[in-house]
Amino acid sequence: MGNDNEIKQLIRRESESFLNTALAQSKGVKAYNFEEEFSKTGKNKSYVVIVATAITIVALLVASMLVTRAISRSVDATPVDVATFEDLNLKDLLDASKRNETDLERTKLELSQIDTDLKTALDKADREYKSSAESIQAKAQGTNDAAVQTAAAAAARDAAKDKLRANYKAAAAKKEADIAAIQKRIDQYDSHTMDQAKQQQATLANEKLVFDIEQKKQADMYEARIADLTAARQKDIAELTRQKDELAASLTARYNPNFVDERSSSLLLNWSDKHIYTVEPFHGYLSTAGILDEASEKKLDRSFDDFEYLAKKLRAVPYINSVPPALSRLETEAESSISAYRSALVAAGSGLESRDENIAHLTARAEAAENSLAQYRAAVTAYAHDNRESGYILDASSQTRLVIFLAPDVKVAEGGLGYVVRGDTAVATVAFHIEGDAVYAKVTNAESGEQPRPFDSILVEAPKAADQ
Repeated sequence: MGNDNEIKQLIRRESESFLNTALAQSKGVKAYNFEEEFSKTGKNKSYVVIVATAITIVALLVASMLVTRAISRSVDATPVDVATFEDLNLKDLLDASKRNETDLERTKLELSQIDTDLKTALDKADREYKSSAESIQAKAQGTNDAAVQTAAAAAARDAAKDKLRANYKAAAAKKEADIAAIQKRIDQYDSHTMDQAKQQQATLANEKLVFDIEQKKQADMYEARIADLTAARQKDIAELTRQKDELAASLTARYNPNFVDERSSSLLLNWSDKHIYTVEPFHGYLSTAGILDEASEKKLDRSFDDFEYLAKKLRAVPYINSVPPALSRLETEAESSISAYRSALVAAGSGLESRDENIAHLTARAEAAENSLAQYRAAVTAYAHDNRESGYILDASSQTRLVIFLAPDVKVAEGGLGYVVRGDTAVATVAFHIEGDAVYAKVTNAESGEQPRPFDSILVEAPKAADQ
């Protein structure tokens, strides 16, 4: 910059010297009156003026060229002292200064980034703990394990945060040491030398200004980008948290619904059945009677055991809303029904055993009665055969339906006639009615004051011949 000033001053001095010399030479020459000469040309045109003008112009051009060449030679011959620049080593000083300042700003930004990373990691640890606590509460609600698991999650979070702070402390200490070292290098430069260097950096002022502006723009750009990224991260976290809460609420409503209809509400309201149902063993007679064999009994017992096992598993799941009372009510109703059916089977087995015993007893009595009746029938048949009688009245309580006995060899037809004989006198006339293997009689005519009585004899009227 100093060389440029000296060159400009030299050019100015040479120009002034040339102009002064030309002015001095022109004082001894008569001034040319253009108007006068122009008026003369109207009378007498002379080519001397034209030639003189051309010569003058050429002379001026030649003189200008000579002066310019002289000035150029003078400038080239002027010595320029650059020892000052070489002694100060300005470029190296400025490069080192800028490099140190750049390193200082970069290290400060890295320290700020470490602070941001620590805050982000601590926030992440808190979010993970909150998520774990919510999951523990959802899975182990109402159990003693919930508090234990939550405390363990809190301890893990605190340990992770302590480790993050320790790592941050070490990294931050290193960056702070780097900052101090860079600042020390900056302070080590001799202030007097730096002042001289700064006096010579005028030629680089614009460049440094541009560099500083670009550096500030870059720093502002990175800070704005960091702010945008931080805001975007917070927005993403908030959005993810909202989505997680909505999903949790949706899943809770889907798999842990609230039954609000009237019947469900009445069934589950304050439901807490503490009754323990017992299932009675199967009655042994069910197998004896062929109603329920041993394999079927084992299958039913196994089914009940499986039901209780699965019900216990479902009870262990930390359901909420209407699911726990609904499961409890289902289990209670199922156990109550199974217990009632088992009691009914036991009662049915006892009833069947008693019934079959009664049937066996009655069958024995019936067989004995049949045997006795057969004996009586044989005796009565022999008696009727000996007395040459068709049969006897056994029950005369109904005159329209007399229970009678006929000898096996006596055949009657539906509506056939017969007589009721007491001694040697016929006291009534009867008509026979056949129902299956049994034959009944109906009084169709009775003597005055007479009615058939038990053990009156029956005489069957012989059927008429076909030609009569």
